Amino acid sequence: MILQVRHAMKGHPYTVPHESTVTEAAQIMITAGIDTIIVTKNGEILGSVTVNDILRYTYTPGFNPKKTSIESITDEEIILVRPTTALSDVRTILTESNVYTLPVVDKELVGYITLRDLLTVQPEQKAQAQEIS
Repeated sequence: MILQVRHAMKGHPYTVPHESTVTEAAQIMITAGIDTIIVTKNGEILGSVTVNDILRYTYTPGFNPKKTSIESITDEEIILVRPTTALSDVRTILTESNVYTLPVVDKELVGYITLRDLLTVQPEQKAQAQEIS
């Protein structure tokens, strides 16, 4: 069995409109206990922001998270994948690009997958491969 994105992705992604402040987005992330939020603009996926992104900008001189829109720190380099995309393809995308989060779409946003998600299923994938051989 080939493992697919649907086996490792986080479903029910949290989104935030592009005009929200960094503070507002961070509060949603803290309350929800998530490390990534998807930023939208006019109903479309604009990109993603991680906790690491917020931390990096927070310590930039002159940065005010209460007055800065989340759009201004959003990684707009996005690559969309489907729930049926093979995890081996995701591994290639994540290691060959500067993208850390891949939104998962199936006519609409259904989740996202990160390198951490991919790594959590690797032992399972290895065990399944040994069973097949």
